[in-house]
Amino acid sequence: MPYIEELKELTGLVLFSKDAGPVLYRLCEIAQIMTGAKNAMIAEFSENLGFMALRAGSGADWNPEMLGERIDIGVEEHQGITAYVAATGKTFIAPDVRAEKRYRKVIESSRSELAAPIFDRHRRVRGVLNVESDELDKFGATEKAHLELLAMFAGLLMDREDARIREQALLQVSVALDRAQTEEELLQKVTIITQKVMRVTAYSIFLWDEQRQAFVLRDTVGSSTLSKDAHYLPGEGCTGWVCQFGQPILLDDPTKDPRWRGRYLEFPVEEIASFLAVPILTGNRCLGCIRAIRRKPENPFIDVRFTEDDTNLLQAIAEQLGAGLEKIRSVEKLVNAERMAAWGELSARSAHMIGNRIFAMMGDLNELRFILSQDPIPREKGLKTLSDLQNSVKKLEEMLQDFRDFVTATKLNPTLGNINEVIRTATRGILPPDSPIELVLNLDESIPEFEFDAQKIERAISELVENATHFMEKGRITITTGIASEKDFLEAGFARPVGNYSKIVVEDEGPGIPNELKARIFDPYQTTRVRGMGLGLSIVKGIIDAHRGRIYECGEVGKGARFVILLPIHSNQQNIPGDAKIL
Repeated sequence: MPYIEELKELTGLVLFSKDAGPVLYRLCEIAQIMTGAKNAMIAEFSENLGFMALRAGSGADWNPEMLGERIDIGVEEHQGITAYVAATGKTFIAPDVRAEKRYRKVIESSRSELAAPIFDRHRRVRGVLNVESDELDKFGATEKAHLELLAMFAGLLMDREDARIREQALLQVSVALDRAQTEEELLQKVTIITQKVMRVTAYSIFLWDEQRQAFVLRDTVGSSTLSKDAHYLPGEGCTGWVCQFGQPILLDDPTKDPRWRGRYLEFPVEEIASFLAVPILTGNRCLGCIRAIRRKPENPFIDVRFTEDDTNLLQAIAEQLGAGLEKIRSVEKLVNAERMAAWGELSARSAHMIGNRIFAMMGDLNELRFILSQDPIPREKGLKTLSDLQNSVKKLEEMLQDFRDFVTATKLNPTLGNINEVIRTATRGILPPDSPIELVLNLDESIPEFEFDAQKIERAISELVENATHFMEKGRITITTGIASEKDFLEAGFARPVGNYSKIVVEDEGPGIPNELKARIFDPYQTTRVRGMGLGLSIVKGIIDAHRGRIYECGEVGKGARFVILLPIHSNQQNIPGDAKIL
């Protein structure tokens, strides 16, 4: 059997190679051998670009600079034989390209051409395998059969490459599940991965909202019309049906489906080429659904409809997303339970401290009443007692303010902001002009804007600086900002780097924190300061924790305290109009 060795070699490469690129080049060389061609090329269709591009080639006239050259898909004159084969899905032979009206000159010496479509497992055209010769009428039925066989190998190779990409996407989702600390962070990472690997035009996630008793929009990409208030009741429309019954839906013409309502859409329904929605399941519950949409291409010969593989991939992503959401919510429930237990102890200790202060105030009031009953009234003694009473009121106000700050530390109002500007604001005027303590700012201006509660972060920085001044008579307090490094993550207790974080370091030249106290400095009432209730560092930690950041102290005794804050850099900017487009 002719060419058996070449076919055996190619079979092994397709089955075992982890990189499709070199195999496609070798396939072109084998195509030359089996058809007697001078040149061979493979053009692959890109759903992202909407046209084909040369991906591999070989032969005397092949030039690597031809890689990426655009090849449209269509049947117009002089659009190209490759374009015609991609549009019709049929092999084409041109005995004399100079007499062929569809021919588009790519190689000057070409006289005859043979092109075969490359199909994927769903019988959709993925590309074209093309061979050319400088001889007239070079290709016949035998060469046609050989090229069509090699085109099948190319299709199988591209399918296997797609499968590896899908496997990598699932691995990336798994890593995102492991690293994400909030639902928003998880949804954002999963959205980025899914949009990239599935090449969707628009993508949205709906999750069950207990208060509204509906599946509400939580994340969307690529939408021009979808309202930020979009929501579905169970069973309402295709989206609500998927959420209620936990089954996927794949529609190429959604308006013909009786479940379709078209209530909230990413873009007008007449532009939809394919609609896919899958449930987000955990155990026997449906948390919501992911829906993906592809827009109709301008070229009618391009098929961008979702396939069974797309459905399976999106379902696998949704399953992992469900597991990740369940994990994050379980952790939040545990944290809330621990917080409630801590509230009991906090309330008792706070009541005791406030009670002591009120007891002292009652004593001052009794003393003042006694002084006022004397004749004549001892004015100096009365003024001193009144001053003591005023000091007690001031200390009580400080305690109550600390308590209010402690209670509201985790209630954030995040907005897009510049962390360096907030630090400048927090430290402006915090030290008097003639202070023997110097405040130095080393701020990295390359830190991008990200979302955080500016008022709360300002409070945290102010507290750390004021705390440092309490233990210093003179010296320097330095605040440094930058991007967190791998070493910073490890020092903060992360098992591995977990994304982009900003770093804020507040260090002083005071006595430092004794090693035996380091583990308890963020606990309530762990302070030697006389002001307030001793909740300052607890408030700081609460603010940072609420931002899903980390704070730790790593100074050396005798050299000063060193507080390091890591804040995640993320932004949820969405260009979403306020009103839904009802279709």
